[in-house]
Amino acid sequence: LLLYVFMVLVLQAPVAAWHLSQKSLLQFFQDYHKLHVPVLCVQVPNEPLTKVLSLNYDNSSSIICISTKGENPENKQLVEKYVQLKEPNRIYFDIENAVLIGEKKQLVFEKSDIKEIKLAQFSTEPNIVRAVIILEEDFDTSRINIHSIGDVIVVKIKPPKISNDYFNTVYTDEPLDTEYSGINVNLQSTQKTDIPINIPNTASAGLVDDIQKAFGESILTDSNNLAYNTTNVIDISSDLKLRTKYFINQYIPKNNGLLISGVGQITTSKMFYLTEPNRLVIDLPNTYLDKGIRNKEILLCPDNSCNDIAKIGQFEYNIARIVITSDKSDKYLPIYSKDMQSFFIANIEKLDHTALESNISNLANFFVKKYDAKSGEIIMSFTAPIVHSIVRANDKLNIYIFNVQSYNETILKKNISNTLFKRIGLSLLPQVGVKISLPIMKDDIIKVDESIDAKALKITYKTTYIEKPIKKDTTEIYTKGSTRNKIVIDPGHGGTDYGAIREGINEKDINFDVAQIVASILRSKGYKVVLTRTDDTFVSLEDRVSISENEKPEVFVSIHVNSATSNDPEGYETHWYHDNGKHLAEKIQRNFAKELPNANDRGLFKSKFYVINHTTAPAVLCEIGFISNDNERNELITNSRKQKTAKAISEGIIEFLRTQKR
Repeated sequence: LLLYVFMVLVLQAPVAAWHLSQKSLLQFFQDYHKLHVPVLCVQVPNEPLTKVLSLNYDNSSSIICISTKGENPENKQLVEKYVQLKEPNRIYFDIENAVLIGEKKQLVFEKSDIKEIKLAQFSTEPNIVRAVIILEEDFDTSRINIHSIGDVIVVKIKPPKISNDYFNTVYTDEPLDTEYSGINVNLQSTQKTDIPINIPNTASAGLVDDIQKAFGESILTDSNNLAYNTTNVIDISSDLKLRTKYFINQYIPKNNGLLISGVGQITTSKMFYLTEPNRLVIDLPNTYLDKGIRNKEILLCPDNSCNDIAKIGQFEYNIARIVITSDKSDKYLPIYSKDMQSFFIANIEKLDHTALESNISNLANFFVKKYDAKSGEIIMSFTAPIVHSIVRANDKLNIYIFNVQSYNETILKKNISNTLFKRIGLSLLPQVGVKISLPIMKDDIIKVDESIDAKALKITYKTTYIEKPIKKDTTEIYTKGSTRNKIVIDPGHGGTDYGAIREGINEKDINFDVAQIVASILRSKGYKVVLTRTDDTFVSLEDRVSISENEKPEVFVSIHVNSATSNDPEGYETHWYHDNGKHLAEKIQRNFAKELPNANDRGLFKSKFYVINHTTAPAVLCEIGFISNDNERNELITNSRKQKTAKAISEGIIEFLRTQKR
């Protein structure tokens, strides 16, 4: 068999060539099998196909992104290598077991190291999608790197032109960005013809060039052994010589709002309002709108619950304009996706923001940088990618982050004091989310950048003048109707609810031990103490709140042990939600630092835990350490650490009660 194949493929023996010209390779193996040579047949399982969705090129960073969708549980590289070819200078790589969604994709460039990018279905059995990049003749193709980041294939052509590509501008008061003026883009759409043609029985003479096979002369068969000629190219480049970084190709009415999607990087500018009729106007600088979807009126309430209408058009050659006509135009706001490829303009009165993102994040840190007396920047970092909205009014900048659960009050106050951002205010939204508000003046200039991983926001601020600090009265007011000197202590978890568990140690047991010591200390000082559980039994969150509301205490304190997926985090922290609990949290946290000088002070957090959200009395939740940290866990179970922790909580409560107007 090997000798026969060698004769056909290498020596081109006349007899062997005659056989292959008359019979298929499959028929040849069947004939060979008749000679009683065993043939091993292996059934190959069908692997899930990878769907190749879109092609995008960022000229400023010299990055090509090919987005896909498929099952990749082991996060394998979707492309292992590429092939270099000459005349013309180009590379190509294949995406195995993949299908291209939609038509072939082709980008043609001027004033760029890349001349052309092509993406097409190379074959169907097996399923292979091929990408081809044609470059300038003197470009060194060995400098190209290919990586898979999740479901995105990233092709790095060369080092970026800009020094910092970690942040991209989401909102700006500045004029149009000129960064994208160095490239003219010509988009081409390749369509199939309607009439199939027969596949020739004989192969064309000579070798078939890989590039031509993929894009110029490829003929892919259907189930009837027919094919479609795929060389009909429609050039739509006449109006696409533009300075742009976002291309809108689709918008859809959805959930009483408008979903806008495209490729590139979204940037919006200040919204403004018009009357007669009432309209909201949003401009998108450095944006180009597909001709086929311009100036169409879209009803935003298909159920006829409103008469709101949206329209989007090309306002200038590189500015797209969105207009929402509504009696409640001031209730609409833009919500940006994590990847900045799409955004949703929604009516906030009808928006269930908890459904926007299931991945919960926390606001972890703040970094302030001063440029001069009237300008600077603040960077806010988050523990997970965020979904957010930016609304710039004449007197304030509001940023709504819809999947943030808590923020560190201590770090915020420490980092923004005596800075340009000292007036920033943070508040929690219903259920989940946080609102960041910065008072500004009409002529101030704001720019908001988002990191490429959607885990950081940077606000750049240029003000017209420096305001004098406003003194604020922070004295807590005694809760009317509460029972004097009564305190409710809530040992977290219990019974079948073990809380966090590590190495056979249960959170519920540590919580209960510390709570009993706190109760003992307070009772010795003459206070009345009620425990939400007095033994190892399960008590629901609702019942814990009911106990507190029935007792009408002056203070409610819930005791917990923290946990993390990593072994590194350690230390204590105190959470509050209602304003009447903030001063209590500060007192307890200060006493933690006094009694536990060797432990890590993680600060104050405004958080929406159920028990401190639904209680009337000043309420806090104490996380007294991390059970997931080996060293701290070993300390938490000692009587010494429990005693010190209980003393800190008790002293904090007593100091708080002494400062109240009672």
